[in-house]
Amino acid sequence: MKKTVIILCGIVVLAALWYVLALAGIDVFIVVPGLIQWATKYILPWIVLYWLIRLIKSLEKR
Repeated sequence: MKKTVIILCGIVVLAALWYVLALAGIDVFIVVPGLIQWATKYILPWIVLYWLIRLIKSLEKR
């Protein structure tokens, strides 16, 4: 149930972002893929590294 709510909230936020950008006259088909590319290049590796370090620390405690 909790995952469903999180996914639904994410979809609502993305739809609202899409609508607001379109209202502002920004070309959504250029900006959104650029933001996704930027996030996968700079943000997601740090998130993966954080969780990998947490995994290693939890395995060392055992």
